[in-house]
Amino acid sequence: MERHLGRGQDNRIPELAKVREYANILHLRNKPYQGQMWDWPVYYEPEMVEENALFELPDSYDDMKQEQRSHYSPASFTAGESGIWFFSLLWENGRDAEPVEFLDVVLFEETNFDATAPTAVAAS
Repeated sequence: MERHLGRGQDNRIPELAKVREYANILHLRNKPYQGQMWDWPVYYEPEMVEENALFELPDSYDDMKQEQRSHYSPASFTAGESGIWFFSLLWENGRDAEPVEFLDVVLFEETNFDATAPTAVAAS
């Protein structure tokens, strides 16, 4: 069941099962993605493994030096906007492991927002 956020917004909170299904489709495709689903921004970044990544690091002489190191960034999926509704999956234990989930939801009823209060308008 989808839940409305209130405040006159048309955005909805989708069922997490549907969001997980969509995230897994993107994860199987293993390609970067940026788009919109359920009226929310959606992003997917595949896992990145670089054995000899080149990094620029500050040295002790206020200059930059280059170093080669291995670099790992887990695959990640995000949907929503932080502070309203946000869901993410992070495959931090490897591409084939179960992802770690994070959910942030602020329902309209749980805020101190007073829709009847007068709105402050800046003087022009």
